[in-house]
Amino acid sequence: MSSARSAEFLRRLELNRKTLRQEIEDDIAPLRGLSLEQRGAIVESVCRDTAAILRGRPDFAQAMQAQEPRSEESLQTWLRLVKRYRAHGRD
Repeated sequence: MSSARSAEFLRRLELNRKTLRQEIEDDIAPLRGLSLEQRGAIVESVCRDTAAILRGRPDFAQAMQAQEPRSEESLQTWLRLVKRYRAHGRD
């Protein structure tokens, strides 16, 4: 590849490069504006597909029982959200 062609290729490549933020925004754009029910249907579908994949594993029972420890940040976020939820009179 000639030097001029290489430079042109790199120039075009740079024009098309996206930041991680742009890539994430592009990925979630179709989900914006969906109702809670529509989003729930997507989550349900993903869970159903995951269960089908796991059932095909020879170590299905072991895989289903495997749990990674929860991070302290995750636990604190969960507790904060539960507290906020209950503060509004919900159980």
